[in-house]
Order: sequence, then structure tokens, then C-alpha cells
Amino acid sequence: MLPYFIFSNINSDEYLIINKLPSIFKAAKDIEKIELQGRDGFLTKDNESYKSIVKSVECTIKNLSQIDFICSWLSGGGEVIFSNEPDKIYKATIINQIEFKRAFVNFHSFIILFECQPHKYSIDNNIVTLSTSGTIFNSSTTSSKPVIKIYGTGSVDLIINSNVIHLTSVVDYVVIDSELMDCYKDTVLKNNYMNGDFPILIKGDNVISWIGTVTKVEITPNWRWL
Repeated sequence: MLPYFIFSNINSDEYLIINKLPSIFKAAKDIEKIELQGRDGFLTKDNESYKSIVKSVECTIKNLSQIDFICSWLSGGGEVIFSNEPDKIYKATIINQIEFKRAFVNFHSFIILFECQPHKYSIDNNIVTLSTSGTIFNSSTTSSKPVIKIYGTGSVDLIINSNVIHLTSVVDYVVIDSELMDCYKDTVLKNNYMNGDFPILIKGDNVISWIGTVTKVEITPNWRWL
């Protein structure tokens, strides 16, 4: 199969020849170097985060009549999948101006620079539904920030590993979104009705239980890798 990428749900196969895909590499940690006068070498401060990564794709356009569409398509932000990592999604923004250069007669080449968030996400992000306490296994290389929908009423304690999240005044359901760091129902924020840290799913087993009137819990795990 020829190399390709999918950006904003459009496959490059239809419009481009991919000459070179980006390599696969891990995002760099955000580590601050501190130099002190009179001290040899330097100290480091780990900011406990990762930097964005830039992935370069070298392309050739198939049909010059499609240049306007391609310029419109390859702009802004969206999700991108590369064919050398077909089961992963990157959240990316195209950061360069697309410039077409003549490579051969009737062919033009160009480079796309995708600035990607440090984590790549699983295409398989199926909802896990629990009607009783249970365990979810995280087989990825790092913790994930899930979206959790709790169906119940009144006061509920959601317990994930050792993290207890206390919810009050639940009516029908409430959503805890650890990626956005918000608690809400539909378009109404419920952060004032939540007490506790936004949950994460660590590598390995995650034990999930609750106290209160709960009919079920739906978890969108957002598995991710570095």
C-alpha cells in the first residue's frame, strides 16, 4: 500500500502522492536547565509535561486543478492519521504556508508541517459501560484523561483507584471530562457540584466503584501514547 495520511477525515490518496512520511518519535519532556554561578555544570527542573512535536510530510500534487481545494483543506487544526501509525490519531495544526514548487512537468511538490500535541490517541476509543464496580485495564504507555458519564441521582461518590470524587445534586446524569477539566450536564457547567481531583486512568489496572444511587457509568477512556 502506498503511504498516505488522513487529515480532517480526508484521505490524501485522492489528491496527493506522499513522497515521505514523518518518522515515529517520542515527544521531548519539558525540562528547564538551571545554571548557578560558582557551581559546575547545571541543575534541571522537570516541569512534568511534554513539548509539542512537528511532523513533516513531503508531497506531490496529482492534479493542478485541485490546488485551491488542497490549500483550503490543508489549513488550520484537526486530527491526523499517518499510514505508518494507522491505529493512532494525532491532534495537530498545520503551521506552515503551503508552497507549490515545480518538480517535473505537470507535477508540483510541497511540504506540510503538522505541529502535533505530544500524545497520540487510539483510534479504538470505545465506551466502556459499568453497571457494577469493575476494573479497566490501561495497556498504553501512559495515563489517560477519560470522559466519564455517571447516571444517577442525588449525592454520589465516584471512586477510581484511590481518588474519590464527590458529586452532589445529580439529576439523571453528569459528565466529568478530565481532558477539559470540567464537570457538566449538556451545556451547563457543574463544577460547583464536584469535589475532588479530575480522574486519570493509570497504566495497568484501574479499579472503579461508587457509593450512592447510580444505575451505570459510561467511560470514554481516551487511551494515549507518547
